[in-house]
Amino acid sequence: MIRWFRGSFGFTRLKKSDWQSGGASVTGLKFLRRDILIQLSYVTAFVLQMSGIVLAVPFFYFAAQVFQGADIGSLDRYGGSYFAFILLGIAFTDYLALSLRVYNDSLRESQLMGTLEIVLLSPLENWEILIYSSLWGYLFTTLRFLTYMIVGAFFGLDLGNVNLFSTVITMILSIVAFASLGMLIASIVVVIKKGDGLTAMVTAASSFLGGVIYPVDVLPGFLQSAAAVLPITHALEAMRLAVLQGATVTEIMPQLLRLVVFAAIFLPIALMAFRRAVALNKVAGTLGQY
Repeated sequence: MIRWFRGSFGFTRLKKSDWQSGGASVTGLKFLRRDILIQLSYVTAFVLQMSGIVLAVPFFYFAAQVFQGADIGSLDRYGGSYFAFILLGIAFTDYLALSLRVYNDSLRESQLMGTLEIVLLSPLENWEILIYSSLWGYLFTTLRFLTYMIVGAFFGLDLGNVNLFSTVITMILSIVAFASLGMLIASIVVVIKKGDGLTAMVTAASSFLGGVIYPVDVLPGFLQSAAAVLPITHALEAMRLAVLQGATVTEIMPQLLRLVVFAAIFLPIALMAFRRAVALNKVAGTLGQY
């Protein structure tokens, strides 16, 4: 899933007239079109990734059979199926995994290719570069998520209760919350030139505490309190209720509000930090160093 990052930041300097000609939406579409064309040059990698999902779903299905018939009270509010619980957890966590590495990896690759300074000195605002360069990643991750659901349906995943509106709203708010973390890590990478440790730390904490593999309810009280701070916890809760139980936006409003609060706090901080990091490196002349 790394190949499509190639070129995400590695492009020639845009002319101001090109940048202003179509507005933000057109510029975003140009970024998206470029990254799709890059992805099409790696068709084999694309097919292998999608095939990996087809092979992974049966693994989760048969692993879940260990709990078949068991009375697990913490799964009742999700319909009682551990297969559905873990499949949604794994599939939706892809968005967090992408958000944590897409900006970091793109910056890192541009540093290695020597194109980072050119890009960051382009007429585009820093936030535009970050957002536009990640469009294909989120589109591809959505395709992966849908593939998980479709293949899961062949193994008995019940999608008959899906509330599509609640699902989309949850997905959008989750992406914004996750992206704020990724952008914050990217701003640190601009300064210290490497952020793998931070990415691994957030990923590990989210996987351990966020309810990806097991319900948060099984954790000790103090760990449940720690889990409440992470956006993945509320994102997964809302997504599972929307997909498996058909929950309305009103019913998952507590989880959605927590995602909104998280994004409202950390997204401005992340954008400000990235802008400041770029400015400091411009003064020091170290944008292209790694």
